[in-house]
Amino acid sequence: LFCRAGVSLALMKGRSYVAMGGVSMGIAGSMIDPSFFESYLGMRVESIDMSEFIRRIEQEIYDPDEYEKALKWVQENCPEGRDYNAPDKQRTREQKDSDWEISVKMALIARDLMIGNPRLAELGFGEEALGRNAIASGFQGQRQWTDHSPNGDFMEAILNTSFDWNGIRAPFMVATENDALNGVSMLLGYLLTSTAQIFADVRT
Repeated sequence: LFCRAGVSLALMKGRSYVAMGGVSMGIAGSMIDPSFFESYLGMRVESIDMSEFIRRIEQEIYDPDEYEKALKWVQENCPEGRDYNAPDKQRTREQKDSDWEISVKMALIARDLMIGNPRLAELGFGEEALGRNAIASGFQGQRQWTDHSPNGDFMEAILNTSFDWNGIRAPFMVATENDALNGVSMLLGYLLTSTAQIFADVRT
């Protein structure tokens, strides 16, 4: 346990927490305190406006080949649940398909924002290819994003798992609602146990 704690400290040192968005609905955990990350965890905080997702979606700043692979995998492996809304409140098939497409792109973009992607440099986006050397992140979502776009639940759920369309991989710590304190708890749980952390809206 002591060795794991030491390795965890070394893995966090010099890495970043990427805040994708700001404070979600006044949640205290998403009021990020950079001094806590710097002095206690040896990390830094980087902030990105959620409009960066819109820019990357509209300008197709993601790997198009991986997107097609990911979308096909999602269509085959992620069945939709029952829609309990009244018929006149339900989204159309076309709207739902669009929501899935945006959700998949969000997952690719969030990962690229965290760790970068060499493929983006090949597409002419050298700066975006670098990423932010992040070991954890959070997505604000509510409500400025979710009032007009699909929420971040799929993105957060799939990134927090230990697999995706590319097979087995290390999980990415992505906190819902940019709840950095929840994100830190998830990060410590992952580093100390080497297991994926459940994506859940749980307060610390």
